[in-house]
Amino acid sequence: MKKLAQRLTVIAFGIGLTSAAVIYFTHTEPKASAQSKGDKRDVPYMDGKWIRYSADFAKRQQIEFAAAAEGSLKPMINVTGTVTFDPDRVAAVGSRIAGRVSRLYKIEGDTVKAGDLLAEIESADLGQAQASVLAARAHAEAATTNEKREAELAEAKISAHRDAELAKAQAVSARADLAAAEQRVRALGGSNDGPTGILRLTTPIAGRVVERNVSRGQSVEATLTAFRVADLDRVWVELAVFEGQLSAIHNGDTVDVVATTAGDQPVHGTVAYVGDVIDLATRTAPVRIVVEHPESRLRPGQSVSAAIHTSAPVSGAISIPLSAVTSVDGKPTVFVAHDQLSVEPRAIVLGAQDGDRVEVARGIERTDRIAISGVFALKSEIFR
Repeated sequence: MKKLAQRLTVIAFGIGLTSAAVIYFTHTEPKASAQSKGDKRDVPYMDGKWIRYSADFAKRQQIEFAAAAEGSLKPMINVTGTVTFDPDRVAAVGSRIAGRVSRLYKIEGDTVKAGDLLAEIESADLGQAQASVLAARAHAEAATTNEKREAELAEAKISAHRDAELAKAQAVSARADLAAAEQRVRALGGSNDGPTGILRLTTPIAGRVVERNVSRGQSVEATLTAFRVADLDRVWVELAVFEGQLSAIHNGDTVDVVATTAGDQPVHGTVAYVGDVIDLATRTAPVRIVVEHPESRLRPGQSVSAAIHTSAPVSGAISIPLSAVTSVDGKPTVFVAHDQLSVEPRAIVLGAQDGDRVEVARGIERTDRIAISGVFALKSEIFR
C-alpha cells in the first residue's frame, strides 16, 4: 500500500508539470504572434520575375519612370594617368666638369628668373681652359700685330711679300687657336670674362627649383645634374587609352583632370596628341593632355583621373540616365516597368557615356520605361 501511494504521488506531480507547461505555452504563443504582426513592413517583394511594391512605397521612395531615349550623345571616356613636365618648360642644369661646390644660391622651392645664379663650382679644369684662352689671346694679338707690320713693310718694298704672307698665315692660325680655346671654355660651362676657375651655374628658364643634387663643399663629376628648374604653369598629363576608345578622341577635345589623392576641383585641359602606335602588351596608345595655368596645383609624378569629353557623337543610340543604372551581382542592371506597381530587374550591356547619360548596347527596347529614381530603394530591399 505504501509503494502504491508513492507511485500515485509521482504521477500526480508529473500531471501537474504538464498542465503548467500547457498553460504557459498557451498564454505566451499569442504574444509572439502579435509581435510578428507588429513587425510587418511595407517593402517590395519578389513575385516570380517581378518586384512588386505598394503605392505608398512608391510615393515614399519617389519612384519615377522615363522612356529610353534614342539620339546621339558625346561619349565621355574616363581613364587614369600621370602628370609630367612639359619638356619645353623644364631645364636640367648640369655641372659639366669635375670640381667642388663653393657657394649655393638657390634650393628647392625657390622661384627663379632666367639667368639667375644657382651655385658656383671651383674647377681646376676650367681654370686651365681659361688660362689657355689668355695665352691664345696674347699669341693672336702678337701675330695680328706682326701681320700688320709685315704687310706695311712689303708695301714699302722693304721686305719680301713672302714674309708678309707668312705673317698673315701665322695670324690666322693664332686667331683660330684663340677661337678654339674660347669655345672649350664655353663647352665647359665657363665664361671667358668671368672669374678664373669658377663655374657659375645659372638657370636658362624662369620657374621654380624642383630638384637640387648638390651641397656646399661637395665634390661633383661632369655628368651630375645639379639642379632641375621647371615652369609648372603648364604641365602634361600622360594617359594610356585602350584601342577601342581611341577613334572617339581628337586633338582639341576638352578634359577634366582630378588628382586621385585629393578632393580638389577638376582642372581643365585639352587633348594635344593621340598616339599612332598601339602597345602590343597593353593594347593601349598614349594620349597627351596639356593643362595651362591649373587652378589647383598639379605635381609631376602625381596620379590623376581624366574625363575626356569627346567630340565624336554616337548616333542612333538608346540611352538612359546614369542614375537609372545600378549593379546587381556585378552586372549593370535597370528596373523596367511592368505595370504601375511592379518592375522587372534586367541586366544590360553598357556602351559609351557622357556626363549624364549612358548608351545601352543590349538589354532594353526603345519602348521600355525605366526607373530613374528610387532605384537604390528597390535594390536595397530585394538584393541585400
